[in-house]
Amino acid sequence: MYTAAHSRPDGRLGGAEDDGLGLDAVTSFCALRPEDVTEHAELLVAADWLSEADAAGGRLRGRLAERVLPLSGLL
Repeated sequence: MYTAAHSRPDGRLGGAEDDGLGLDAVTSFCALRPEDVTEHAELLVAADWLSEADAAGGRLRGRLAERVLPLSGLL
């Protein structure tokens, strides 16, 4: 839900001025360790929640899958 709430209308993660989501914010909301975000992002891709994801450089970048896109920024 965090990824949908923090995405742009086109489904890309982060706000208009952001390049993805900061891992510190993601981990505090989801109770994960930063090193676990990549594994969980891959699970979201496999579950068709995200169409792509990358957690390099301290940021979670990606895009919501088409079926989740209607939730973009609404939560």
